Amino acid sequence: MSTKYVLDADKIDNWRIDNHVPLKQLARAADVNLSSLSHAIREGREVKMNFLLNLADAMGEDPRDIVKPKTLTSHETKEVTRLGRQL
Repeated sequence: MSTKYVLDADKIDNWRIDNHVPLKQLARAADVNLSSLSHAIREGREVKMNFLLNLADAMGEDPRDIVKPKTLTSHETKEVTRLGRQL
């Protein structure tokens, strides 16, 4: 199973605070929808590669520095465990 990645809310929030950049301004600079950016950060949603690259470029960061491995939900964890037992 491949590792899935989501935006790292803490890193992005810290960057925004350090650089005095409101979320709306960051969304504009990255040419992404404000609502989509907000949901991706707060809800740990996966994003498309161009979204990630645009965001990283607007922040002046390496894309690998603003993501983290996705945490499995309890349902996903149970499914992985169940599949492992079948092997």
